[in-house]
This record gives sequence, structure tokens and C-alpha cells, in this order.
Amino acid sequence: MTNSSRRDVLAPAGPAWAGSLMGTSIFATLAHIHDVPMVPELLLIVAVSILGFIVVGWLRLRNPPFHSKLMAPWGMLSMGIMALGSSASSVFNDSAWQRATWWIGAPLAIYVSLRQLRGFEGEPTFQWGLALVAPMVAATSGAQLSVDYGTRYHVCAQVFFCMALITVLPIFVRCYVALFSGIMRIPDSIAGTAWIPLGLVGQSTAAAQLLFNRTFAVAYGTTVLIVGLFLAAIALRRFTRAVIRWAGYSPGWWGATFPVGTLSLGTHSLGDTADAQWLYAVSAGLLCLLAVHWCVCVARFGWWARELAVRI
Repeated sequence: MTNSSRRDVLAPAGPAWAGSLMGTSIFATLAHIHDVPMVPELLLIVAVSILGFIVVGWLRLRNPPFHSKLMAPWGMLSMGIMALGSSASSVFNDSAWQRATWWIGAPLAIYVSLRQLRGFEGEPTFQWGLALVAPMVAATSGAQLSVDYGTRYHVCAQVFFCMALITVLPIFVRCYVALFSGIMRIPDSIAGTAWIPLGLVGQSTAAAQLLFNRTFAVAYGTTVLIVGLFLAAIALRRFTRAVIRWAGYSPGWWGATFPVGTLSLGTHSLGDTADAQWLYAVSAGLLCLLAVHWCVCVARFGWWARELAVRI
């Protein structure tokens, strides 16, 4: 029996699917930044629909419970809400959307991050970092809001930036050590999660450009993006292998979307700060990669839905 023909047991409707909300929302934002016609508006409609699916699903099934020790789904939901607000503000040129979702997503991000720090279950996995990296998304969004709404957003964003780096870096280092030593394995069905650490790379690069002076911002962004090249090669290899094998479907496939989007956003922001036009081309290339990953995830979902319909 092949991977694509076996019965896939999926997480129920709820925060476990917030990776699709994150990836679709940042796709809309970047398509707008790069002046792609019509696509941002269509993606925004899809993202709103996904949020409705997540909220209704959780209200009905209450899975996962909010007191769960593994807070990764709730970390994704907080990031997804803020990413949706950012995309709406980009498309409609109205920061009120981003402000409203920041006041929902940022407190949730801080809560789930602190709760996750109480302990981690099982063997090392990149999903451990999802709750801890959420404050970095709040940092970027807060920094953007400070332009229109004052310095308190800027100060909060700096605190969130430092909080995310201090807490999540040791976790990702531990995961990579486990990966390289053969202790941690990434099944093909969740190969997209290999991209998760790249979310910190891209998001922190974007945040740094808005929060700190030019010298530090350029130095920081350049350094982490160079490191990110190596990490991206690892993630790309693993996810591409899973796609070629048409591995079993799971929410983990969507892990390959949002981090690529943050890399595109980070390189574009660094290009603004460093006045390096060639980085805009890199950002556009990463947007194309994001589009490919997003389409692959949608296609794999469609394939799974077709198989389900045949079984029924």
C-alpha cells in the first residue's frame, strides 16, 4: 500500500489547521507587496474562510483543549490571526484591521509561549517551537503598528522580540542536535515542519528592520539569513522528498508555507533597510516558492478529499 492510498487520520477542525491560515494570510500580504493583481484579494477570502472553519470546528469539538500541555496549535492560531490582520490591512490600506487582530493574537501568543515553557512532551520536534516563536510575529506586527499608533507598540514589540529569541533558540538548537544525531526523525507526512525554524529566521529579520537602528538591523538580518540558507536546504530536501512520495496528508504539510513567507518578507525588509535592490528579487523568488508550496498543499488536500469520497 502506498503512502497516498493509505487512510490518513487527520486532526479535527480547529487550531491544528491554523498553519493553513498562516500560510494563506502571509501569501496574500506578499502578493500585495509584490503587486500581484487579484491574488491578494482572493487569498484573503480564502484565509477568512479558513479562520471560520477553525473557530466553528473548535467550538463544536473543543480539540485540542486550551489547557493542553502542547500549545503548538494555539501558537499557530495566534500567529494566524495576526497574519490575517496584517494581510487585510495591506489589501485595504487600513491599519485598523492589523491593530484589532494584534490585540487578540499578541496576548494569546504571550500566554501560549509562557505555558509551553512549563514543559515539553515526548521527543524533540520542531513543533515545540511553534508556541515560542509566536511572540516574534507579535513583534513584527507591533513594530508596524507603532508607525500609526505610537511608541507603546514599539516598546512591546522589542520585548516580544527578545522574549522569542531567548526562549526559542535553545529549543531549535536542541532539535537540530537531535536531528543530526539521528535521535529526531521527521516522518514524510509532517515533513513541512522542517521549515518551522525558518519562520524565526525570516520573521526576526523583518522585525529587526523595524525595531532597531540600521547598523544592527542589517548586521542581524544578514547573519541570520546566511544561517538560514543552510537550514532552508535541509528543509527543502525533506519536504521535496515528501512531495515526490506524495506522503500521507496531515496539517504538517502547511508547515512549509508560512516560514517561506517570512523569509520573503524578511529579505524584502532587509532590502529596504540596506537599500539593496537585488534583495527584492530574492524576495520575489521566495514568494514564487511560497506559491508552489501553497499550491502543493492545496493539491494534496484535494487528493485526500477525493480518496475520502471514493471510500465513502
